[in-house]
Amino acid sequence: MAQNEKDENERITIKEVFGKWFGLFLVLISAAVVYLLIINLDDIFLGFMFMLSVLKPVIYGAIIAYLLNPLTKMYYRLLLKGYEKKGKSPSDKTVRIMESMTIVFALLTGVLIIAILCWLVIPQLITTVISLIETVPSQANDYYNYITDKIQSNKYIASRMQDTALQATKYMDNIMNNDLFPWLKSELLPNLNIYAKQFANGVMSFINVLYNLFIGIIVAIYLLKGKRVFAAQAKKITYGVCRKKTADTIIHYVRISNNMFSGFISGKIVDSTIIGIICFILMTIFRMPYALLVSVIVGVTNVIPVFGPYIGAIPSALLILLVSPVQALYFIILVAILQQVDGNIIGPAILGESTGLSAFWVLFSILFFGGFWGIVGMLVGCPLFAVIYTIAKDFINYCLAKRKLSTDTQTYVNLKTIEAGRDGYEYIEYTVSEINGKRNKKNSDSKAKSGSLMSVLKKFFKKVMDSKQISKDKNDEK
Repeated sequence: MAQNEKDENERITIKEVFGKWFGLFLVLISAAVVYLLIINLDDIFLGFMFMLSVLKPVIYGAIIAYLLNPLTKMYYRLLLKGYEKKGKSPSDKTVRIMESMTIVFALLTGVLIIAILCWLVIPQLITTVISLIETVPSQANDYYNYITDKIQSNKYIASRMQDTALQATKYMDNIMNNDLFPWLKSELLPNLNIYAKQFANGVMSFINVLYNLFIGIIVAIYLLKGKRVFAAQAKKITYGVCRKKTADTIIHYVRISNNMFSGFISGKIVDSTIIGIICFILMTIFRMPYALLVSVIVGVTNVIPVFGPYIGAIPSALLILLVSPVQALYFIILVAILQQVDGNIIGPAILGESTGLSAFWVLFSILFFGGFWGIVGMLVGCPLFAVIYTIAKDFINYCLAKRKLSTDTQTYVNLKTIEAGRDGYEYIEYTVSEINGKRNKKNSDSKAKSGSLMSVLKKFFKKVMDSKQISKDKNDEK
């Protein structure tokens, strides 16, 4: 009995000591882990990039599945309506067959869209390249003859151009003898094998991308087929790992993210398609060159918010400029009008308030994520920032509600201070006289500054005039 009490006392003592130093032990372990992560950051990054390269087919498949998911839902609703018109309810086996059919229809639709774009664009692109090869030399010769005639008609410019031509000839000879030929002998010819290897690596990289896309399509089929099971498993894991309230919050924001991304991407695709069609119709009416190719470029780049139309318009305008400068000017005006119509009529009608962001935050998100991820960042930056903005807004509103403060932004527009009263908080705003007083003070300050500036200028000019007068008097005396 005494031995058992002694063992129990020893156990209690060990537990107390362990509990006393447990926090310090965790801090030391955490510090050691952070230190190891910092000193091995390059290896961790390389490992992460290797993992991404291995999972590229899965990533491609997830992106393809996410883009095709709205089509599968649309086809499933159409098939379900057909069954409902017959007065039948589909069995489980029929539902599985319908889901498989929707996946096939969605894949065929995606392949058909890409095939139509290639069928329309590639012949036009080949024709454009051939016409440029044929017309650019003659146009350059015409411009050269025009400039030469203008120069020869002016003797002063002609003499200056002859001197410039002699200097340019000497400069080019110097480059050819001292830079180009030595570079060809010492750099290009000995490194032909390296350049050939780089070309072969580029070809292999392209083949690897095609392979990853092919495997990604297969992965997308499996993801679309088992999307309900995957969603159920994700919910099960979330509720199993997290508390119920935390799990509810996570699932809530995942649904919000899905609605924002799917609504924005699908709406932007429809919007860009409409803009491309309108651009083609107007370019055909005004008989602008390369109407089909330019319209496809404008429509595809219009998917990128804010900057997309200009990204597509710049190379398109340069392409038209080679044919007709006047038509290029008309095209720039056309794109500007299309941008206004899209931003004020078509875009709001299709997208609506899918993101809930103001124009400033849309621009900020595109610049921020575009700086990190390039074109991909410009595409996904707006909905991604909208999700972050929604989470931050809900968190701030939660903190305000917890303190029993107003969550309405308009309450804080003219807010001066918040005072605690008997019946709650009182929001003290600036009075009209105080607001007008601030404005009057700003105006008076600006007037005072402008007045002081004018007085300084007057004194300066007075001194200048006096000095001129003194020098004039001295000259007269001499």
